[in-house]
Amino acid sequence: MLSPITAADIDEAAVRIADFAQVTPLEYSDRLSTATGAEVYLKREDLQSVRSYKLRGAYNLLQQLSEDELRVGVVCSSAGNHAQGFALACRTMKVHGRVYVPAKTPKQKRDRIRYHGGEFIEVIVGGSTYDDAAEAAITDVARTGATLVPPYDDPRTMAGQGTIAVEILEQLGREPDLVVVPVGGGGCISGITTYLAERTTSTSVLGVEPAGAASMIAALAEGHPVDLPHVDQFVDGAAVKRAGALTFQALSSAG
Repeated sequence: MLSPITAADIDEAAVRIADFAQVTPLEYSDRLSTATGAEVYLKREDLQSVRSYKLRGAYNLLQQLSEDELRVGVVCSSAGNHAQGFALACRTMKVHGRVYVPAKTPKQKRDRIRYHGGEFIEVIVGGSTYDDAAEAAITDVARTGATLVPPYDDPRTMAGQGTIAVEILEQLGREPDLVVVPVGGGGCISGITTYLAERTTSTSVLGVEPAGAASMIAALAEGHPVDLPHVDQFVDGAAVKRAGALTFQALSSAG
């Protein structure tokens, strides 16, 4: 099974987003190093202007759209973090976009989406879960011809998020023994795993996901994407009910 992206795609994405995303610090954590007996470094993606890595994937995808596609507009669904990166990318590129968010998305995040997107973003609230918002976004795309900008399940999104691994190797100056990555939809870990699988010889990747929405563990156990019978509603909205096919494919091929 071949990955939908390669390390070369991620290197190209790093160049593409260089003037947009910050190269965030890789900080040594004295507290965690002492607690674990290992050298622990934190990749400070919380220092991005939108407070997460999500802008990497959104901008990388938008940068590869044609003028005609950009003219029609773009759409995304999100519980908040992806939408903020998407909104900033739209404003930067002067592209009009619509964001679908579930009703449980905090007002603070909705306000931040509008702040980052300015006049180029329309926020549409509806449904109780992320899945509801995702369905509304797909319906919008079918009706208007706009381009969908997925938060994780697209090779361009995954390659953009994988640029984190490019920076880790450059900043650390050697191969890390282990990279621990949080898993929601799985785009970030897919990009990081793909890059490290090709660019290192012995680095391991550990994915960590909430027990209430363990979609990746279920997908890997079954050998294909699966629907979870239940998702803990208290889990952050980035955790999704279904593990994306491209995400599963990337992780499986990267070993």
